[in-house]
Formats: sequence, C-alpha cells, structure tokens
Amino acid sequence: MTDLLSLDQSELAELVESLGQPAYRARQLWRQMYQRGVTDPNQMSDLPGEMRRRLSEQVEDSQEPLELQTSADGSTSKALLRLSDDELIETVLIRSRPRDTVCLSSQAGCAMGCVFCATGLQGLRRQLTVGEIMRQAILARSWSRAEGRELSHVVFMGMGEPLANYASVSRAIDRLTDPDGFAMSPRRITVSTVGIPQNIRRLAVDHPRVNLAVSLHAPTQGLRRELVPVDGASVDDILDAVRDHNRETGGRVTFEYVLLRDVNDSRGHARRLAERIRGLRAHVNLIPLNPSPGVVGERPSRRATLGFQQALQESGVPTTIRVEQGRDIAAACGQLRGDRIAISE
Repeated sequence: MTDLLSLDQSELAELVESLGQPAYRARQLWRQMYQRGVTDPNQMSDLPGEMRRRLSEQVEDSQEPLELQTSADGSTSKALLRLSDDELIETVLIRSRPRDTVCLSSQAGCAMGCVFCATGLQGLRRQLTVGEIMRQAILARSWSRAEGRELSHVVFMGMGEPLANYASVSRAIDRLTDPDGFAMSPRRITVSTVGIPQNIRRLAVDHPRVNLAVSLHAPTQGLRRELVPVDGASVDDILDAVRDHNRETGGRVTFEYVLLRDVNDSRGHARRLAERIRGLRAHVNLIPLNPSPGVVGERPSRRATLGFQQALQESGVPTTIRVEQGRDIAAACGQLRGDRIAISE
C-alpha cells in the first residue's frame, strides 16, 4: 500500500502517470491533501471517479485517533495515533489565542534518554516518515478549522528527537512552507533538539528562517551527562554549533531548560549558564519539571524557579518561564508517551 502523504510532487506525478491521468491531476492531489486536508481519495471530488477508485485501492486509509483527550480548561487536546505497523504516537494541539499550535512527534519513542522525559522510557521504536508527520499536522489543522480558527504555528517538540530524523523533518518543513501546501511562514515553525551539532548547522543552511530551540538543561558537561545520558555531543560542541547557527541565520536561538528540584535549579546554576551562553543571540525558556510516572526528579519550588529566572536576568539573559498547558491530560513538556497507560492515569 502507498501512503500518498509520503510522496513528493514528482513521485505523485509518476503515480498519476501510471494511472493514465494527465500531469495536472498530481497538482490537484497535492492541493487536496495539503490545502483542503483531504487524504481519502474517495472524498477528492475534483478527481474523476475511476481515478478515485484506483487510488483508493492502492493507498493507505487515513486513520482516526485511537483516543482524543482535552484538558479541563479546553486549552489543549491530545490525540493517540496508531501507525500502520501498530506503533503509537501522540500529537498535541495547544490553543492560546490568537495562536493554535500543533506539537508534532518525529519518532516513535526516543533514544536520547533524558531522565525527566516520559518518551525516553520506551527507547527509540522507529523513525516516522514524512507522511506520518504531515498526517499529524493535517489532523490538528482540521481540529482548528472545525472550531472556526486556523492552525498558526508548528513545533517539532513531540515524541522523539527531530534532528535524529533529519530527512523526514526537513521534507515536512518543505511541505509546511510550500505555497501550494500549508503555505506557512517558516518563522512560525520551531524545531527543538537535544543537540546534534552537525544537523543544527545543516538546519541553518537548509531552513535558515525556521526557529531553533536547544534543550540544554545544564550549564556543565558533567551535570548534563547525568540528565541526558545518551552518548553524544558535549555542551561545548553544542554551543559551537549554536554560534554557527547564529552567524548563518542572523536569528536568535532559544535554550530550553527543564528545572529539577535541588539538581539544576540554583542561582549558581543560573549564573554558570549565563556565562556559558554569553555572546550568543539567545533566549532561555525555563520549564519546571512536569512529573510523570517513571521519570526522575521533582518539580522545583516556585521560589527556586523565580530565583533562577532573576539570576539569569541580572546577568543580562532574556528569560521566560513556560506557560504550562495540558498537564492534567499528560500533554505538557516531557509527558508524551505514546501508549494507553497515560490515558487511564
């Protein structure tokens, strides 16, 4: 079976040609999927009936969420999606007027092993295809449109490490920004990474206007290794790549920093962080730990969080504390698991 959403425009043209249809039918297919959000050939009313029939025999059916949850305040919805091989992922829509933001997963599971993140508990299951990524975006946009709004922002902050699945994520960005696709400004797309230097540099060249967020979580290599135990780049290597990204794009990078009580949340940690990122065009987004079964660490006190922020600001570092949404449905940062366990808790 073929996943239409995993085909680029040239591949769609080949498929259309194999069906004996003129080339312009491929453009119609593309617009149906990415502008109208129609992925079932039987519902593509501007295509000939015979073409719809033959396509429906060859392509995978779009899948509805296994479960859909909405937070008590209505600000956040989370979908549990089953992939074609029965792997499970989660997708989150965050409503914060005037924005509607979708949080996309790029992998089933994650290999990074951050001790405070529920996704890493299952390890890496597999990479997602570009079609599986785009199906999440199309689903989230359909929710927004059903409520009389439009999807405005995309963040690759769901399950998985986006820059470890660079090819699929890059292709998804191309479709999100394609004038005949989602037609979204790259300034409204953010890629969040735990820090893969070569692909930070690659992203700067391939998608210079897309926002970069780097999950640093510690000012020193020793502490970071405790929190992000996977073998990989050092803090120095990551900061060097961020400097290159600054130079290549002229843009500002966000450093994401999850605060854990009595681990990395002191004013001393904040001052050391400020020293490490001095000279970079950067902003720090503080994220008090969102507890989840099986993860390590406790949530910091409000006093410690505000003290950390103040210490950074006194050092001249622009800093915000992330507005939390969706904690009651395990949809906040670090809580996505892609299984049914979270639904019953």
